[in-house]
Amino acid sequence: MRLWILAGAVLLLPLLACGERKAQAQTSVSITQTNEPGCTRQRSLGPQDPFQNPPPLKQACVGPYLLEIPQHLFYRQMGTEFDGSFGLVLQYPGLQPFAPGERMNLKLDVSMRTVAFDYRYIDRIELHQAMRNAYIPIWGDPEDPSRTLEGRIVGESVYGLLPYYADLPRIRAYKARQGMRADAPVMKADWHQDWFITRDAAGEVDRLIRCTSREVGGTGVVFRDGLMYRDRGTPYSECTHQFMLPEHSTLVRITYVRLGLKDWQQIEDKARALFFDHLVSPVQRPS
Repeated sequence: MRLWILAGAVLLLPLLACGERKAQAQTSVSITQTNEPGCTRQRSLGPQDPFQNPPPLKQACVGPYLLEIPQHLFYRQMGTEFDGSFGLVLQYPGLQPFAPGERMNLKLDVSMRTVAFDYRYIDRIELHQAMRNAYIPIWGDPEDPSRTLEGRIVGESVYGLLPYYADLPRIRAYKARQGMRADAPVMKADWHQDWFITRDAAGEVDRLIRCTSREVGGTGVVFRDGLMYRDRGTPYSECTHQFMLPEHSTLVRITYVRLGLKDWQQIEDKARALFFDHLVSPVQRPS
C-alpha cells in the first residue's frame, strides 16, 4: 500500500511542477510592451469587454509615437492585437464610430460600411520610397500595364485627383501573350483597379488611391434610413487609399467602398485626426 502511495506521489510531482510553471508564467506577463523604436504601451490583460460604455482608453504605438484611443475605435473593439498591431475603424458615409460591441459577430453590412485605417511607421527605407513602391514595380514584369502609371489611360481630373484608368484591352492582350486564357479571372474587369493620384510641389506622387475598375458597373450598395447596406444584385467595388505623414515617417492606408471616392478628402482628414487627436504627447499638427 505504501508503495502505491509513493508511486502516486512521484507521478503527481511533474504535474504539480507544470502547474507551478504555468502559474509563474501567468504572473510574469508584463503589463507593458515596448517596440523596437522605443514606444512603451500599457497592455490590456485579462478578459476584454467590447460592449463597455463609455469605452475605456487603450494604448497603441505607431513607431515611437504613443496613442491613447477609445476602445470602440479599434477594428475588433478590444484594443490592439497581442503583438501591438492594430487597425482603426469608422463607418461610411457619416464617418462616425461604431457603437461599442457593434462589430462583434461581424455582419456583411457592417463590414461593407467599414472605413478601415492602418498606420505603418517606416524606418527601414525612406518614406517617399515606400510610397513609390506602391506604383513602381519592384518585382515581376515591369512591362505589365496593370502595374505602372505609364501602362494606364490618363483621364481628366476627378474630385481633385488625376485618374490613371486600367487599360483593359491592353492588359488583356499582355495577359494573352503570357498564356492566359480568355476566361481567366485576371481577364475580368473586377480583377483590376483604376488609380487616382496627386503630386507634391516636387512632382512626387504623394497620394495614391486604387479603386475597382470603372468597368465594373454599379456601386454594390444601397441606402435605407441613412445607413448603407450591401446590394447583392450588383458587384461590390472598393478603394485602397494611401498617403503619408512625412513629419512622423508614417504611411497611412485606408480602405472603403468605391462610392466613398468622392469623399476622399474628408476620409483623409479623419485619418489625420485619428492619429493627431490621440497622441499622448501632442506635437504641432502639420498644416
